[in-house]
Amino acid sequence: MSHAIQVVARHDTSITSPTIGPNGEVYAISITGDIYRYMGDPEYENEFQVENWGNSSGQPQGLSFDSNGVAFVADAAHQAIFRITRSTSSDDGFPRQEIEPYVREYENAPFSGPNGVCIAQQTGLLYFTDSGPLGETSLQNPKGSVFCINPQTQLLIPLCLNTFAHPCGVALSPDEKILYVAETCTNRILRFTQQPTGVYHCSVFHQLSGRFGPTAVAVNKETGDIFVAHFDFLENTENGRIVVIDNEGEVSAIMSVPGPEITGLCLTSNNKYLLITEASQNCLYKHPLR
Repeated sequence: MSHAIQVVARHDTSITSPTIGPNGEVYAISITGDIYRYMGDPEYENEFQVENWGNSSGQPQGLSFDSNGVAFVADAAHQAIFRITRSTSSDDGFPRQEIEPYVREYENAPFSGPNGVCIAQQTGLLYFTDSGPLGETSLQNPKGSVFCINPQTQLLIPLCLNTFAHPCGVALSPDEKILYVAETCTNRILRFTQQPTGVYHCSVFHQLSGRFGPTAVAVNKETGDIFVAHFDFLENTENGRIVVIDNEGEVSAIMSVPGPEITGLCLTSNNKYLLITEASQNCLYKHPLR
């Protein structure tokens, strides 16, 4: 874990939720609503070329793609999950974006503001956290939720309803049977296990200490190692910290990042690099893992 961290791209505004698209390309989203696509080879040290791929017209917090290349965006401003598709116009050959609400309420009650989102590639199940802006669901008001959507039935299933203090990033285990959730304001990682299939049981998987709390989580699909973004504010500390946890919940390594306000994590398709978004520097970083 001593390999040097490298800059993929720098932005004028904060970015979050790095994710891998269906063709192995890297994407991230901006607080302005822009969705960026990064073109380049992670084997090389030069910065990537950045393309504006789309826009959620709101305040996106989370981004994930299904196996068909459809983007799903958790948008706090619109309090909804949006579905975004891109197609090429037959008239002028330019790409067209189609955006529509996918889900925006549960039992006629609006969401606080969806945050993290991830999709099970085997089943198409979409998982997301509903936290609202930072401070809205807190230790004093633990009303955050975790939901799952079945794409075949469009049924919205609450895994835990109005229970958590700012649930944030989400990630699935390699077999997609376990869901990990970063609960920021309690400084811990939660684990949802299915037993039997479709029945979820939640427990505390790992309790962190120090710093503000975890904001993002990513899982190595080969080893099962869990990477946790241990966020803090720039006023409190200079460097960021990523805690690596094995599938038994034990810390195996700690990685350092330039800047403590880590907002998102994901691994490249070959699991060679960890991609990191950080708000105080407005950067997308890549950290070699091999």
